[in-house]
Amino acid sequence: MKGINSPDSLERIRRLESKVRELSFLHETNQLLTATLDLDSVLRSLMNQVRAYFQVEAVSVALLDEEGSGRESSGQLTFRVAVGETSEAVTGLRIPADEGIAGWVVQHGEPVFISDAYSDSRWYPGVDQKTKFETKALLAVPIITDQGTIGAIEALNPTTDTLDEQRALEVLSQVADQAAMAITNAELYKRARRAELRYERLFHSSPMPVFVLDLDTEILDVNQRGTELMGQPARALIGTRWCDLLGEEQAACEQVFQDLPDDGETSLEMKVPSPNGLRTLSVHMTTIDYGGQRAIQWIGHDITELTELERMRDDLMHMIVHDLQNPLTNILGSLQMMNHALREEDKSLPMLDVLQVAMRSSKRLRRLIDSLLDLRQLEEGKADLNKILVPPRLLAREAVEVVQPVIEKKRQTLSMDMPPDLPPIRVDRDMITRVLTNLLDNAAKFTSVKGEIALTVEMGEDNLMFTVSDNGPGIPRDAQGHIFERFTRLESTRTTKGTGLGLPFCKLAVEAHGGEIWVDSTPGEGSHFTFKLPLEG
Repeated sequence: MKGINSPDSLERIRRLESKVRELSFLHETNQLLTATLDLDSVLRSLMNQVRAYFQVEAVSVALLDEEGSGRESSGQLTFRVAVGETSEAVTGLRIPADEGIAGWVVQHGEPVFISDAYSDSRWYPGVDQKTKFETKALLAVPIITDQGTIGAIEALNPTTDTLDEQRALEVLSQVADQAAMAITNAELYKRARRAELRYERLFHSSPMPVFVLDLDTEILDVNQRGTELMGQPARALIGTRWCDLLGEEQAACEQVFQDLPDDGETSLEMKVPSPNGLRTLSVHMTTIDYGGQRAIQWIGHDITELTELERMRDDLMHMIVHDLQNPLTNILGSLQMMNHALREEDKSLPMLDVLQVAMRSSKRLRRLIDSLLDLRQLEEGKADLNKILVPPRLLAREAVEVVQPVIEKKRQTLSMDMPPDLPPIRVDRDMITRVLTNLLDNAAKFTSVKGEIALTVEMGEDNLMFTVSDNGPGIPRDAQGHIFERFTRLESTRTTKGTGLGLPFCKLAVEAHGGEIWVDSTPGEGSHFTFKLPLEG
């Protein structure tokens, strides 16, 4: 029986110790992969372990530029990390990817041991020349990932004569696999972080309010537009249940989340109370992963103005139909009466009076239709103005004739004041007549029975000024800046029918003639609508 100190036993013990040391080394290097996600720190720690284990003077990691990898790469190798002798000088150096031992290893994807570097035809002396380091022998192994060979590890100048080159290359190749894993993890982390940062940028810069909610509607995150919508800072909103913020809409909100489909994706309209009043939002919700937990991303598109516009459009259609219906009914009624009288030879019907009613209603109908058509052309600056010289008194008389029946019906008083020597003005006669008609019609419409209306025309420096006054209820000061906008109708006058297009037409028509229009009004004391037109149009 051989003793424990026999040569064979000592060799087995040496091999066992070497294997234990090797396994311990690989275990320690493997542990480094989970220590940090910083690639340079991981690679530097790995290379320090390699240097100590293999007892070499220096170790470096050279990686291909990101443009390419594998055997077809024609870019450059950059020494990403170096430890040991002249490591600072080596780190960051770049060499052609197809030169030197590292380049050969990357091109061929094979490990290599060089016992005498300068006698090897593959050797690239440029690095030694730049760093003043003398490479004698080296081990080099490729770093291979799913994308191909992306770099190489070089261990320079072993200080021991007992190095088993073949086994050393195998162990160093295992370290290269760990380095490849670290590089892959770092790249995955970098991509995930880029995606996360991109999402954060999109999240916070989104022009729409975005909330991240858990399945109990607790707010986990909110962007700037979301805080503006709710009128509260993020710190006050985060941790609060979203449904609890919706007031009367809370029950509907709870129901939406109860009925949420398995994929968490749904779209709906929702009323949200805000500092600016109740807002209508078109909401899209979808399931996302938020820090490892299932969450709901809530994105809202404020459609309050669009909804209001739809309502106003519906109101406008009703108002236009109403305004068209009245004169059309008068016309049809008058024609039916005259038709009946002619058929029955009824001489008692005042034909001329009935005909006048039909004529006035026809003109009113034509005036409304023309205003609707002209409004769009005036807004687009495409109105074709037929300008001629017209005496101001004629414009006033024609407008008064149109509204006279309304004034008489309400027993109102209409006074006119204009100098007899006013010069004629170059305007589109029909359009300006309609402006005066609209102003007089509004005055009659909003002034009470037996109220007073006045039309004055006066000479300015280089213009004529027309003013229509009344002693009606007046216009609230906060509304006076909006009455010339389309579809604007005062809340206090909801019972008075109208399209809300008369004053916008007046403004556009006057401005198309190079003039301007404004209102002076005191609530409870009446209103004064004035427009001026240049004498030379």
